[in-house]
This record gives sequence, C-alpha cells and structure tokens, in this order.
Amino acid sequence: MLDELFLIRHAEPDRATGVPYNILPGPPLTLRGEQEAIEAGHWIRERRVERLLSSPFTRARVTAETIARLSGLELSIIDHLREGAPGERHDQVRARVAELLGQLDDSPLQRVALVTHGCCVLAALQHTTRDRIDLSGHRYDYGNHAPTAGIWHGIRSDQGWRWELAFRPGASHGLIP
Repeated sequence: MLDELFLIRHAEPDRATGVPYNILPGPPLTLRGEQEAIEAGHWIRERRVERLLSSPFTRARVTAETIARLSGLELSIIDHLREGAPGERHDQVRARVAELLGQLDDSPLQRVALVTHGCCVLAALQHTTRDRIDLSGHRYDYGNHAPTAGIWHGIRSDQGWRWELAFRPGASHGLIP
C-alpha cells in the first residue's frame, strides 16, 4: 500500500516549437526545462523512492528519464499519466488517475514518484483528499497547481493524505512556504 507519493509536473516545455501540446508526442523541453529536470532528479534521489512512473509525452518522459538517471530508479511509462486529450473532461482524467492509484495501492510499493501533467497532478490531489485540498495559493503557469518540475509530496496517515508542495526548481531544496 502506498504510504508516500511524489507528484512531479514535467519540466518546462518548449511551446514555441509549434508541436501540438496535448497530442503525442507533444513538445520537447526547453534548456531551462532540462535544468529543472536535473534539479528535480537531485531532490528525488534523496527521498528513497522505490519506483518512478511517467506519462508517455516527451516533456514528461524526458523529465522522468533525467530523474531516473540521476536517482538510479527504474522507469515505467504509464498511459494513465498522459496529458488530457482534446475533448477529455476533468472527471475522465480523474477516473484514470484514480484507477492507477488504486493499482498502486494494491501493489507492494510504498513510495512512488509520478511524472505527469498539471491535469493529472490536480486529479491526484483531489482524489486523495476527497476534494478537500485547498489549492488557492498554488497557481502557476497556465493555471496549473504545480510549477514546472514542481513536486507535491504526500504522506498517508490514518487521517488520510497530507500534501505539501515540497520542491520547486530554483528554490531551496527544503519545504516551500
């Protein structure tokens, strides 16, 4: 059963390429995004994560490959973590994320990191807290609830999941106020 979860939004994508954003493969990372992924990898390396899962989209996959290389983690590409598709509603995104979280709960894994997109980060936060999380202080680019390469850290207790935005590239590697 999962005890800890790390929700990692992909690093900064290059939106200037003209590559469609929400259709595979999606745009690559910018140079800044590559650096953000390195910072996230160094941070994750110290967290005793057992498994790293990623969206198949280029920006998430490259972020995850960088994290895997720096942390020595095995990486699996999981379609449940993909970007929201054209016409896909948030409740549909949430259902596929909830399905994945249920599968992880049924596994022997206790500490997992997911590299994904803003829509899936939001869906996971909402699902694990039964919509009780207050995200009003967390608005970043394009309305996302995590900055690029930002990491939400969740710990499960008897009272449920407790979340904090624990890492943001360019900030100290401690807790983000």
